[in-house]
Amino acid sequence: MKPHLMTALGLLALPLTPLGASPPDPLLSARETARQIRTGALTSEAAVTEALGRIAEKNPALNAIVALNPLALEQARAADAAVRAGGPLGPLHGVPIVVKDTYSTAGILTTAGYPALKSYVPEQDSVVVALLRKAGAIIVGKGNTPTLAMDMQTDNPLFGRTNNPWNVAKTSGGSTGGDTVAVATGMAALGFGSDLAGSLRIPTAYCGIYGLKTTYGVVSKVGHVPPLPGAVDGLHSLAVLGPVARSIDDLRLALDVIAQPDARDRTVVPLLPEPATPRPVKSLRVAWVDSFGGIPVSAEIRAQIRAFAARLEAAGAHVVQAEPRNFPYEQVWETWGGLVAHQGGYDVPDVFKAMGEFFAAGSVKDIPHQRKIIGTTSVVKYMTLLTQQRDYSTQLENFLDDYDLWLCPVSSTTAFSHLKPSSYFGDFGVYNTPLLVDGQKVPYYVATQSYTTLFAVTENPVVMMPLGLDSQGLPIGVQLVGKRYADRALLQAAEVLDAYHDRLRL
Repeated sequence: MKPHLMTALGLLALPLTPLGASPPDPLLSARETARQIRTGALTSEAAVTEALGRIAEKNPALNAIVALNPLALEQARAADAAVRAGGPLGPLHGVPIVVKDTYSTAGILTTAGYPALKSYVPEQDSVVVALLRKAGAIIVGKGNTPTLAMDMQTDNPLFGRTNNPWNVAKTSGGSTGGDTVAVATGMAALGFGSDLAGSLRIPTAYCGIYGLKTTYGVVSKVGHVPPLPGAVDGLHSLAVLGPVARSIDDLRLALDVIAQPDARDRTVVPLLPEPATPRPVKSLRVAWVDSFGGIPVSAEIRAQIRAFAARLEAAGAHVVQAEPRNFPYEQVWETWGGLVAHQGGYDVPDVFKAMGEFFAAGSVKDIPHQRKIIGTTSVVKYMTLLTQQRDYSTQLENFLDDYDLWLCPVSSTTAFSHLKPSSYFGDFGVYNTPLLVDGQKVPYYVATQSYTTLFAVTENPVVMMPLGLDSQGLPIGVQLVGKRYADRALLQAAEVLDAYHDRLRL
């Protein structure tokens, strides 16, 4: 955030807690924060004041929060009054949270990092924000994002880049970088982001916290930007909304709040119920790989995943190194690009797409995710892509019949040094500089998107879990993939597995 925004709201002079009160733990879980507020052990005013104080302290170096809620303290005091009145309270009553600057927030700046929206203040909340407010949450700020959430780093011409809290010379990942950094550093108890190509999973992996890519369709996207305000939403598969947190239990809490229908969107698909009781680790069936599809992964990441699988096996879990038989990874990546082209670019004339294909065909020949993004579109091509998506989803679901979850990498590398675009295509940066994976040059989009776009195509839920640190002191994460609509069962199983790795704390 630009320093003058903090000063204008008086946050640099805020005390960390009200006079006479003990300072709350800034890394207290969302569930425990809500419990303490309900019981009177903590006030919402103290929790929100602490969060705002952390923003004032941490944000100048990290640039995670780009807009503040000017009514946050007033709303916190109202939450405390509701506690004293003894009425019904929501599950997030009085808890300070942040939402990505792509969520429409009534009365709070919403830019999506896009210059044309630099002064846009919505009159209505997105569906998810409305559900969060109904649950009692207090939005303290908006998390930074790349322009229209379209990058694997977090940087935009309005607010600049977000830095990794483990090493400010490294990227936070994108596009949910701002929320992830804010939650990792205690600026809020929970964050809420979005994911099309790994935009929620990459930042949580790079910053050492937890994230949930929800099954497609179980959380409403109404009021999310993109699409631009008033425009038609073309993304009718792939893109989802979900929470980032410092624990799996908080992901469970957040999912219960946001995976609901609303009067503005009755098309939300119901989740399958959570199993009545958690299963012991010895009953869990776990498949794992340390790479797939021939995409390089750093030796340190592979070693952490292998060690995690070994610990689970030693604890009695049924652990198998396995992947779907004859799974056509490259074709799945091409399908992802084709769906993005047809859905996200539905309003772009084919003449421009043909020009883009002519000029860029050579540069994307080694990047299967982009081969079909730049091509022309047609109804026949789109129907073919949807058929392929159905077939690939079915193939992965059949594989998961034999396992409770599938462990795999998130990215080829841990957080890398900030990179600038090699060129621009309209408002969006294009990266031709490869990333180094143990000395091997790997195209930027291959290294960052290969292990995430697969599950955008198949629409499976994914929990991102931190495993440990690499030799540079940077977090290493792993994806835990579950069956579609079984997000709750996946979270329950992930919480059991979570006991078998070291906790990360900044």
